[in-house]
Amino acid sequence: MKEQENDKKSRSLDLVGLGETAKAIPKEVYVETTKALIDSFNKIVAPITETTSGFGRYIRQKFDNMVDAEKAVGAYTIQKAVEKAQLKGQLNSPKHLKSFVKSFEEASKEVDPTLHEMWENILANQLIDSEFHPRYVNILSNFSSSEAELLLKLNSFGNIGKDHSSYLGSPRNFTHYVLKNYDKEFNKWTYSCNVLLEFELAEVQAPNNGIYENTDRVTILYRTNSGNRFLNAVTIK
Repeated sequence: MKEQENDKKSRSLDLVGLGETAKAIPKEVYVETTKALIDSFNKIVAPITETTSGFGRYIRQKFDNMVDAEKAVGAYTIQKAVEKAQLKGQLNSPKHLKSFVKSFEEASKEVDPTLHEMWENILANQLIDSEFHPRYVNILSNFSSSEAELLLKLNSFGNIGKDHSSYLGSPRNFTHYVLKNYDKEFNKWTYSCNVLLEFELAEVQAPNNGIYENTDRVTILYRTNSGNRFLNAVTIK
């Protein structure tokens, strides 16, 4: 019951925080001059870098090496991330500096609204969560928008219904998946499903015999606890 409540909150948060509110980067972001971008960037990162020796020079060098379009998106993104983090309280220096810089670089190249919002949030969470794990950055860098959207729509284990069991071995020759057992609507199994399985963000359960035709090769695809934790890392509560 508790897992169902948590899943309900998680899905609500995810859809509100990402799928419904992710917006394209404003056009005016791209028209700032290089000097204005540098000045803005220096002001934005000052609260982060002033407490970490050498970090300011490192991230500024990364910024200087970007093309102007990346600088524009990067400065905009880190500004939004800092604003989100400040609303949660005092900023912390990122625990994993390489992961923070990689997040910044990836965000500066990302124009898909949902993925860009995730990068923005993952930057913000690194400024407020001392337990943030760098693996989340590597996972997100392997995502397309298809994986992001799929992970958001999956149920947690407690919400996939009844009459199912674990597979023996690791079968992967599925044609369709359902979000909940007994669902009539089939979803086509795609490479995005394999990606979520590879990163252990999703897993499968076998519907009991007789629920679906064997020829349809249907499985139940659900979001794991690791998947829920990853979503927490790419959303702001």
